Amino acid sequence: MRLKLDEIGVGAVVREYSLPFGTFPELQVLADTAQFEFTSPIAFHLRLQKVGSLAEVDGRLAFDIKEVCGRCLTPFETRIESSFEVTFTPRKTGSAEQELEEVELDDEELGLIPYAGEEIDLREPLQEQVIISLPISPLCKEECLGLCPECGTNLNETDCTCEKKLFNNKFTALKKLKLD
Repeated sequence: MRLKLDEIGVGAVVREYSLPFGTFPELQVLADTAQFEFTSPIAFHLRLQKVGSLAEVDGRLAFDIKEVCGRCLTPFETRIESSFEVTFTPRKTGSAEQELEEVELDDEELGLIPYAGEEIDLREPLQEQVIISLPISPLCKEECLGLCPECGTNLNETDCTCEKKLFNNKFTALKKLKLD
């Protein structure tokens, strides 16, 4: 997924991609080790434009995944959609002495992605955007009740008969204290 800068020219260029998750090596590793699987190709809608020596990419991504709820452990399928913006800048070339003298933020600290030559490789930045869009603690539904901590019953499906214990904290002893 390389983009030649001379293809952008004046104005914006729009590109559409639909790629299997296996195109991205880190996504393959995540899918193998995590509790989710990609159930559709990853669709990208990108708008690219040049501003001086910078190349800006505004985009949207969308894909379907099957994952496990973080509260009730029920598998469910969901659609992930996300917008993003990334900016590419030419890689600076300078001597080692200049780098030691100047104390200024480098491109990566500013959120810019350096490129060399007349091509931009979109694979890594797009892979990063997919990883960022993945939920940390997925929920099958916002009002998910989860599992009973005593018996493990899925509280979304049935009520359990466990006696609910109160949270054990230091101040429960004061509950019994009587002041005259």
